[in-house]
Amino acid sequence: MVTSGERGTASSTTRQLRANNPPRSGLVQPRTIAGALKRALYQRDTACTYPGCTHRIFLEGHHIQHWADGGETSLTNIALLCSSHHRHVHEYGYTIELGSDQRPRFRDPHGRPVVAAPARPEVADLGWPRIRAVNESLAIDADTSACEWDGTPADYGTIVGHLVVADGLR
Repeated sequence: MVTSGERGTASSTTRQLRANNPPRSGLVQPRTIAGALKRALYQRDTACTYPGCTHRIFLEGHHIQHWADGGETSLTNIALLCSSHHRHVHEYGYTIELGSDQRPRFRDPHGRPVVAAPARPEVADLGWPRIRAVNESLAIDADTSACEWDGTPADYGTIVGHLVVADGLR
């Protein structure tokens, strides 16, 4: 039964939540990141802020100081994370703090700073164009490796006999 004016929340639950988490000031801070704030966040970060991560899709805003601990929903308290690294922060014990340049710094569950891994090296040209050019005259197609077996069962006794003779055992 919904009587509190908040869809999907029973009035007793709403009262309990409000009693346990009273507003810290006269204004209730929103905890969602929407509208102009989300656009500013995407413009500032452009990709996941986890060191070395280049993901640019499935990004989520994360409160550096959690909203339940008094953290504001403002651009200076939000970092953009991909869904994988957001899970690292919430479930695996990674933490975020702001550096002197106001950029997020990450620490692993043991408190060690997370540094960016070097970019993957570019794979050298394996020479496939040259290999194809050299082998073009061979006219290899889908039927090249087709065998002429008609499906009759193999006579293993005859095959073993030929192998014995070929190995000089008889």
